[in-house]
Amino acid sequence: MNKSAIDWCDFSWNPVTGCNFGCEYCYAQRQATRFAGNIRMNMTSEQLKTEAAGLYVLEQPFKNYTGTVLPFPAGFAPTFHKYRLGDPAKKKKPANIFVCSMADLFGDWIPDEWIEAVFEACKAAPQHNYLFLTKSPGRYQTLAAAGKLPELPNFWYGSSITGPDNWFWWSEYHHTFASYEPMLKPLGIADEDAARKVDWIIAGAETGHRAGKITPEEGWLEELAAAARRAGVPLWIKDSEEIRAVIGGEPAQALPDALKHPKDRPTPHCAECEHCIKTQEGQRGTRKNCAIGWTAEGYEDGGTRHIPTRGNRQSPDWCPRRKDDAE
Repeated sequence: MNKSAIDWCDFSWNPVTGCNFGCEYCYAQRQATRFAGNIRMNMTSEQLKTEAAGLYVLEQPFKNYTGTVLPFPAGFAPTFHKYRLGDPAKKKKPANIFVCSMADLFGDWIPDEWIEAVFEACKAAPQHNYLFLTKSPGRYQTLAAAGKLPELPNFWYGSSITGPDNWFWWSEYHHTFASYEPMLKPLGIADEDAARKVDWIIAGAETGHRAGKITPEEGWLEELAAAARRAGVPLWIKDSEEIRAVIGGEPAQALPDALKHPKDRPTPHCAECEHCIKTQEGQRGTRKNCAIGWTAEGYEDGGTRHIPTRGNRQSPDWCPRRKDDAE
């Protein structure tokens, strides 16, 4: 699980990768192809199990003949990375996690069993919010009708739309949102009743240098923002060069209250920390020891721990507070 460059979430987590939609503007497909290695050779490896035609399973990280781990050994073919299921539970600090940013978990080619396994992994780490996104929102409806779509306050179900030809799923029993990205056509959502059906709206322009890339018009955003404002639904416009060129400044970005978490508490410099014990040592200067330094290693009565000189600028790697912030 990695820190995300996507501005509306904290982490991206990919227990499943790959997609069969074949969208020409797909950034994920380009990335997967770039880091796949020799796909033809990978397919001959016993590490990569075939579950069904075009579906693959990995029990452990895939290593090529040099020992290098390949994140997408099957390219952009749908792949279940079972070894990643425990990742959210390793993070103690609450976070907003985008689930399967490199896949469409709800595509009709994905078995229910894969989806259910991902849901169970999410339930095992309830401190986080989980954001799902699909171009197949009908799968939400099917799963909900079968009683397989969790009605949990930290599960958010998103529909990916690019214009008025797409539809988004909403439910009075689930948190739902619409992601209007890339903006290929004006959405035509002047009616606030349509906006009110979801709990959140995200909008963003296509980025990159694809031939034929469509640049949204300012009027598209103005209409969407007005409808969201009247409906009382928060709107998050993804920041990008393309968006700034359209609106001439920083985009408005609003999170639903349920996705907000306290600002990260900055780890103090050791010299400013209440656990820092300072001892004057004549001309050598001031020696600094940490009263709780050994607790990071599991020793409750380990005495004080010397702080290296660089602790004046930032805390050492073993600092218990730093470790807490990283989890």
